[in-house]
Amino acid sequence: MIRLRRAVRRRCRPGAATVGLVVVAVLTGCSTGPTDAVPARPGLADPPTSASTRPVYDQVCAPAGVDVSAPCLALGLGAIDRARAAEGLAALRVPADLAGLTVPEQLLAVVDAERVDRGLAPFVALDGPLSAAVSREAADQRASPAPVAGYRSRGTDWLGGVVNGLDADYAWLYEDGPGAGLSGCGPRDAAGCWVDRHLLLTRTGPGTTLVLGAAVAPGPDGQSSLAISLAVPPARGPVPLFTWAQVKADLARGILRPLAALPQGEAATGIADPPVDVAPRPDFAAACASTGFDTSPTCLTAVVAAVDRARSLEGVRPLVLPSHFAELPVPVQLFVAIDAERVDRGLAPFVGMTAGLDAVAARGAQRSNDPPDPGRAYLLVDGEWAGGSANGLDAVYGFMYDDGYGSGNLDCGRPRAAGCWGHRHGVLDDFGTGPALVMGAAALAHGDTTAGDRGGTSMAATLAVAAAPPHQFVYTWAQALADLPPGAPPGG
Repeated sequence: MIRLRRAVRRRCRPGAATVGLVVVAVLTGCSTGPTDAVPARPGLADPPTSASTRPVYDQVCAPAGVDVSAPCLALGLGAIDRARAAEGLAALRVPADLAGLTVPEQLLAVVDAERVDRGLAPFVALDGPLSAAVSREAADQRASPAPVAGYRSRGTDWLGGVVNGLDADYAWLYEDGPGAGLSGCGPRDAAGCWVDRHLLLTRTGPGTTLVLGAAVAPGPDGQSSLAISLAVPPARGPVPLFTWAQVKADLARGILRPLAALPQGEAATGIADPPVDVAPRPDFAAACASTGFDTSPTCLTAVVAAVDRARSLEGVRPLVLPSHFAELPVPVQLFVAIDAERVDRGLAPFVGMTAGLDAVAARGAQRSNDPPDPGRAYLLVDGEWAGGSANGLDAVYGFMYDDGYGSGNLDCGRPRAAGCWGHRHGVLDDFGTGPALVMGAAALAHGDTTAGDRGGTSMAATLAVAAAPPHQFVYTWAQALADLPPGAPPGG
């Protein structure tokens, strides 16, 4: 079961007083800039309310850090297109290779497309000196960069909790008005409504060139922090890091296609499910003990062979385990096997097991069910349970390769049921990256209490993203890597 708590998006919200057409920020460090988005073409008038996020892409994207996975980007683009349609604008065109760009480069590509579609001049470039000027502001989570010699500032802004350039665009252009719960933007005080939108849609006079500075930094809570600055460059011209001309060249090679919903039959990271359950070959059940734990070489060798065959059907390299895998406690085996499945598919590993999450997983093993919710100290939580497995690797085989219709997955009682491959999706979920990815695991040799299976093994795992990275671990992925056989592929 996935339980997601998206951290509240954080942004600067000035208490603002309007002077002519310029918003003057009362609080230092918030977005400042002209409010000159005058209705002249579709999309320049302020929407009556903030757009409701559909599809709800932030329930698929990682809860912390940068996320450029295909589903996250495509669903975010789908939400933008829906909001644009309400303003009379066609679908947004962004490069198909958006995932290959940095977040500042993504922002230039996306915001420039938004501006051009509204008849506004694009930012000619992501500028080097201007981006350097806001790098400290991104790290400090504020929006008041020091002036850059020769540049005439048009405004600055800051956004916390951003996952990619499309996400920032959605927040600033479509989620910046009434209904978004922003300070200074309510029924009695509208001065703070659409301030960020006005800044990004600022007009320029004839012959005026605008450049964008942008920088991203990880915040202390694991959330990404994005700071930007808009300015007129000096007479000598900008120092381009990435240009609108490059964006247009990328667009000629292909555009990103939006999604209205996460496709059935794949994890949130875009990794497809097997078409059917993969029968274990060899049948390791015959090589392993019928009751209790079995970490003998005979049993584990058979399970590894079956895992490697199942992996080969997906084009995944053979499994590499720590040299002393058989000597690890079964809960640690669960941790290592889950991380190996993630890493070998290009996903970030869980950095370590914590005592707190081990205790949560133990409650799941004791009741023969998914572990309970560990509480609001975690942004994303997934609980998994397995009964009857001989060891940690056996349990993960069931999660990954024998979890569809006809398997022992109790939530997959009919073809294409919502719970089919649910354990696999949990293992391969989009937890993002970074030190906040943590896990707990527990195993009981005779703890299964379900009817017909009483007395069998009971194993549970809790996979999570902590709101703050922990400092103490029971076991870490780094320890597993240090124990790999000589010559093993880096990273597991």
